[in-house]
Order: sequence, then C-alpha cells, then structure tokens
Amino acid sequence: MREYQRRRRAGTGRTVDVNRRANLWRLYQVTPEQIEAMRVAQGNRCAICGRHEDEIAQDVGGRPRLDGTRAAKRGLVVDHCHRDGHVRALLCAGCNAGLGHFGDDAARLRAAADWLDGLPDVVR
Repeated sequence: MREYQRRRRAGTGRTVDVNRRANLWRLYQVTPEQIEAMRVAQGNRCAICGRHEDEIAQDVGGRPRLDGTRAAKRGLVVDHCHRDGHVRALLCAGCNAGLGHFGDDAARLRAAADWLDGLPDVVR
C-alpha cells in the first residue's frame, strides 16, 4: 500500500507548494500567504504558550514529499474552530492537541487550571 501511495502521488506531477496551497484551501479556506502573515504577526510563536517555533520544531512523520525528501519540520500548526471552520491562530502541536482534548471548552480548561493550581507543590 505504501508503494502504491508513493507512485500515485508521484504521478500527479504536483509540487510540494502546490499541494500545500491546495490542502490549506481545502481544509481551512486560507492561502499560504495568509498563514505566513499570521506567523509574522505572532512573531513565530505559539499563540497560547508563546514558545518560538524553532524551540518546538519536530520532524513530521508519515509519507515523504512527492520528490522523495522527508517532510519539513513542523513548529506551528493551524488551529481552527470545528463549529464554523474559521482559522483562529497558529499553535504548537501540544497546545493545539490540548484544546482538542478539552473539546474547545473554556470552562473545562479553567477547571483543569484551577485543579492544577490547587495541587500541593510536592505533587506537581
């Protein structure tokens, strides 16, 4: 199956940039230029924790690019609202996953933070 997928992708003749543009539009209705403008506006930092993307960059697993090279390192990911689909910010993968695990529910996030704040220092 892996080889089939590799041949199928290679047969499209599409570049990495064309694929990225198509995926961003299909998933979020934004362009790479809009994402880059967000990155600059956020100072290349996660909108929640403030870590710089160079501090959090990690190798992306999965399939290689169409040209056979490894996928780029990923620092910040696109966060979007699952109700209406609009893009909210660029986040590190950890913050983005945390929001998802809490169902984007601010009350649950606050309750978790309050619970953490109430733990004795020895337990933390």
